[in-house]
Amino acid sequence: MKIGILTLPIAENYGGILQAVALYRLLHAQGHDVVLIYKESAGTQVWWKKIVKDILLKIPFHDFKNFKAYHRIKKEWQKRKDFHRPFIENEIFKISKDLYTKKELEDFAKKENFDAVIVGSDQVWRKRYIDDAYYKSYFLDFVDGSETKKIAYAASFGKDHWEGDGDSEDIAKLLKDFTAISTREASGVNICRDSFGYNEANHVLDPTLLMDKAFYIDEIIAKYDTSNIPKCGLVTYVLDEAKEKKEIIEFVQKRTEQKSLHHLKGFNDSYITFSVPQWVASFANADFVVTDSFHGMVFSIIFEKEFVVIGNHDRGLDRFVSLLSLLGLEDRVVFDIKDLEDKELESIDYDRVNNILEENKKYSLDFLMRALNDK
Repeated sequence: MKIGILTLPIAENYGGILQAVALYRLLHAQGHDVVLIYKESAGTQVWWKKIVKDILLKIPFHDFKNFKAYHRIKKEWQKRKDFHRPFIENEIFKISKDLYTKKELEDFAKKENFDAVIVGSDQVWRKRYIDDAYYKSYFLDFVDGSETKKIAYAASFGKDHWEGDGDSEDIAKLLKDFTAISTREASGVNICRDSFGYNEANHVLDPTLLMDKAFYIDEIIAKYDTSNIPKCGLVTYVLDEAKEKKEIIEFVQKRTEQKSLHHLKGFNDSYITFSVPQWVASFANADFVVTDSFHGMVFSIIFEKEFVVIGNHDRGLDRFVSLLSLLGLEDRVVFDIKDLEDKELESIDYDRVNNILEENKKYSLDFLMRALNDK
């Protein structure tokens, strides 16, 4: 089959990159001809915004609404995006040019003559993350449902409610044209039903969990230079620095008697940008992980590590709770140091956890295969 995958633009976000690689490589290994459809925000293409940007950057002794500071941050983001691009192109064999508008997406889909287009995974249905003039593209409004199957695999709303306002009827019409829909969180099934009247959504695993640990060792770590990643006691991956999080890290290090400490992000004066393979290898080499990242949690589980998740309300707590509840690991979520002081974490029984994952992996793969093969 000829299959297109639409996800959020993959640039510097490790989890975003790896979930796209996992789904792509899973389908490619089954003999499908797979293309990553690369949608960029339409706002980056507006000509007058580029002119205004150039003017504001050239005004001396003035920083209108911190625009120059914002632009410096954006330049750093672009550097990290360029840094990760070779890995992405090595692991995802066919990628479209950058596409911005519904018309560009429609033309590309017609040219490729896809048998199916899959939207997912990651927070592809979180309004806050996709809200440009063409955000309904993530509900595949550019795909002709009479010619091409529309499938949502592990689409995430990010939170336990739809963040849109006044557009539920339009989204509901688009969802009716799907061959099959699945969400990454259990609450996503409820959102499909309660906000859009769609009653047939399934709850499935994130694509990264569909691949065996051996895939990440053999195809990601071993193929690239990860020699600078040492065996390390405590690994942290913190997206949002805060005093309370530093206290949690210090408490865990003391309680677990870990002598070595490796910060992947946050609380790190060196500001090293690790490659994706180095990031993965850090989890493989850890004894204990502290993170506030969903995929930081996922890769702790994949590599069977002891871990603590710092609850992250703003980034969407339900993403964490849904998976941890499925695996019976709810006690791994903490919000401040008192939560750790009041509990004694027992070692994770990964035999039990892996049995649950295998059952859900089979269910998730069955969903995807049925959706693709449905006549």
